[in-house]
Amino acid sequence: NAPRLWSPHGLPNSSLAYPRSRCIGFSTKELELAAFTGWMRTLKLEKSVGVRVWIDELPDAIYPAVRTISNRDSASGQSPKTPNIAAIEVFLPLGPRSMYGLLGGQWFPNATGEFTMNVYISSENERFFEGCLGCGNDEVRVGLPAQYAKGVMDGLDLAKTELKNAFTSGNLLINCAAHGNIGSCEAVFKHLTAILIKLFNTVGNDPTDEDLIKLLPSRFD
Repeated sequence: NAPRLWSPHGLPNSSLAYPRSRCIGFSTKELELAAFTGWMRTLKLEKSVGVRVWIDELPDAIYPAVRTISNRDSASGQSPKTPNIAAIEVFLPLGPRSMYGLLGGQWFPNATGEFTMNVYISSENERFFEGCLGCGNDEVRVGLPAQYAKGVMDGLDLAKTELKNAFTSGNLLINCAAHGNIGSCEAVFKHLTAILIKLFNTVGNDPTDEDLIKLLPSRFD
């Protein structure tokens, strides 16, 4: 059974974000090379569960696309002032095994009346991701291989349900991810996608630990 989540603690960090793609809904200006300064917070939760959240920066897990999958939905209005760049990483020990995943991207709010999501799909043999949560228990690589694409699209459906189809207008580019050889699965990326979409649609641009914890499911299954 997946462990339940609780109780936060923070830690700062910094990184770079590199938005590049041929995706639907994006302007050339939005996809120019850019650098951002933000922070990373570590949430220490029950049963040795690890969660890290990056706001206004991305971890060193940006990857090139071998292809892009896209989805477009109607949106109910303009986005509140939320972070434009974010990522979340989870490590969930489950006795002799564990669950692991990292997902991040960039949010470009607009007034088109549509919510567009473009997801970079990577190769299966990108570089190793150094310094990950639970790295000693798994072989973790940067990227989002095709076997997790269904999990991401399931996460979009989950976010639709949880937000009652009230997406705000904008373009979401997912181009930052890491996966474990043993610990990653569709379920992890389903929940990470839902968390990321909710973060870009609901929280303010300076979220508290409590705000971040409210985005997490009680179970990752």
